[in-house]
Amino acid sequence: MKIAFLGLGAMGSRMAMTIVKAGHEVAVWNRTPGKADALTGAGASEAQSPREAADGASIVVSMVMDDAASRSVWTDESTGALSAMRGDAVAVECSTISPGWCLELARHATEAGVPFLDAPVAGTLPPAESGELVIIAGGDQIAIERAEPALAAMGKATYRAGPNGAGIATKLLVNGMLAAQEAALAELLAMVRAMGHDHRRAFEILCETPVASPMLKTYGRMMIEGTDTVMFPVDGILKDLGIITQAAESVRQDVPVTQGATAGFKLAHGAGLGQRNQTEILRAYEGKSSSQ
Repeated sequence: MKIAFLGLGAMGSRMAMTIVKAGHEVAVWNRTPGKADALTGAGASEAQSPREAADGASIVVSMVMDDAASRSVWTDESTGALSAMRGDAVAVECSTISPGWCLELARHATEAGVPFLDAPVAGTLPPAESGELVIIAGGDQIAIERAEPALAAMGKATYRAGPNGAGIATKLLVNGMLAAQEAALAELLAMVRAMGHDHRRAFEILCETPVASPMLKTYGRMMIEGTDTVMFPVDGILKDLGIITQAAESVRQDVPVTQGATAGFKLAHGAGLGQRNQTEILRAYEGKSSSQ
């Protein structure tokens, strides 16, 4: 089966490689050159545009940064992927985009006669590399089944959240919960330390209580120990929190917890940690405490 993959960033390149390793004919495209070398070495072909990659593909997958990049790869008049897709193909948007653009993109796909899935993923670089992401799909069940060869290569499980838009909405729930827990943990660990107590010991005890989720235990250890590995940067979390805030405003929903988490990660961004791993948010609080 020919599968096109658009966007070869840290996540996308790993996701595309799992499809190549599954034995499919894969055409890849990236906005900047040089990102496809490992994939072409493994058997993929490199296209010069999203449209060229999508030509003749049964499944087209996108994993790009934001709404603007998604709009460009799918709907650009001269190079967009939708213009080259057949009606028996399926468009799969794995990027975390805004709910508004998601529904607009679904309409563009419908007008082109192409089934569309918003299928954002839960997981960072290690599960992307091993093909063990959790895929959250919004769209028709038949479209999910048609996209299964790509979805099965990229993830350990695919869950249908509902119609188009439900996948993105559920992904925002996941990322919002992640950000809220991380921001709260960072500020409270810093508070314990500022009070003169052993924040490492406090965290160890926290991990023995029902309050500590598996995510909190894993990310909390990374937070305390520090890491140079970037699995998901502070600025990536801020982008998603911005999408959540905009989505809430569109339905007149108050999100004070999300706003609090946003303030925490903005503190990290202001401390020059925007491109560091999200767990480095603790360094921002520690720096603030030491300067007071």
